[in-house]
Amino acid sequence: MKYQSGVWGSILFYTKAKLYGVLCNGKVVCYGKVDLIRGPFSEIVFGNNVVLISSSYRATSTSIFAPVKIQTFSRTAYIRIENDVSLNGTSIVARTKKVIIGAGTIVAPNVSIMDSDFHALWPPENRPMNPAFENDMDVIIGENVWIGTRSVILKGTIIGDNSIIGAGSVVTGSIPKNVVAAGNPAKVIKELV
Repeated sequence: MKYQSGVWGSILFYTKAKLYGVLCNGKVVCYGKVDLIRGPFSEIVFGNNVVLISSSYRATSTSIFAPVKIQTFSRTAYIRIENDVSLNGTSIVARTKKVIIGAGTIVAPNVSIMDSDFHALWPPENRPMNPAFENDMDVIIGENVWIGTRSVILKGTIIGDNSIIGAGSVVTGSIPKNVVAAGNPAKVIKELV
């Protein structure tokens, strides 16, 4: 099938990357369509041997509700995906800060990663018109991390190298290296070393 080979998805991706000024520092293979949107003057950078999976023909262990989506909004937004990263139906949004995914990290289907709440928290009547840019925070995911399906990685999260995030977790704050963390909010449940 055309979606299993990654040829057409990769051709579309490279066309969009060139058109939008996205930097590719090596090979990126795409299975299915990737939604790629770079806001003016922001940066999106891909390392080598990156795999983006948006096709349920390629990832059959769980359904993929949406394609991989990578988007920056403002001139200060920055997304960097290091070498040997695999994203499956993942949504990454950087509104004004950095989102960095370390080398060798695997992200399971239907995970959302974001640097912002996108609206002010309080007062409620202020939410529709106040974007609360001042509350945005960087997201740093270390090397060789494994993020389980349907997890949500919120602003200000730092995940240490080699850690595993259990399926369905909501991650905020800091997760140390070499641990398994899960839950809402995610907490360390096991040390791996």
